Amino acid sequence: MIPAENAVEARLVADPRWQRGAAWGKPRPGHPEGAVAAHIIDVLANLDAQPLAPEDRRKLRIVALLHDTFEGEVDAGRPRSGANHHGHIARRFAADYTSDADILELIELHDEAYNAWQVGARRGDPEQAAARARRLVARLGPRLPLYLAFYRADNATGDKSAAPLEWFEHLVAEAAVSQG
Repeated sequence: MIPAENAVEARLVADPRWQRGAAWGKPRPGHPEGAVAAHIIDVLANLDAQPLAPEDRRKLRIVALLHDTFEGEVDAGRPRSGANHHGHIARRFAADYTSDADILELIELHDEAYNAWQVGARRGDPEQAAARARRLVARLGPRLPLYLAFYRADNATGDKSAAPLEWFEHLVAEAAVSQG
């Protein structure tokens, strides 16, 4: 399936719950590849194309292995937020394998920039979208570069639009200039 590069990855991919989650999926918007494992393989390849420090690469590989793996456990009859969001479910699972706060935060928050963009682009509230994105940036703090590296790798898969990533990167750049 997905070759592990270290002991933590080997334990993750051997976990039956991870294996079920990685096998889950059918082609859908943003994920025409179908099974989560196929998406993970694409994200890992995109990470390898980036000039990452070895420790950042190690962390982001774990994020990639887990970020969407529990989409199949989301209760479709309830709002997909909080404890019923696949990122939150994945973070709880990941906590059994690592205590690394960078990894845990990125797993949980991996879709938050996209979710913020949706508030503006799809719901027509750009001010609220920007406020939500600024809260994410504040929460990430020094993790922001790591988050952006993952977001770029994840967004360059399937049929995902570049618009949400470009919007978020623009917002981050504007914030950096204003703090200048």
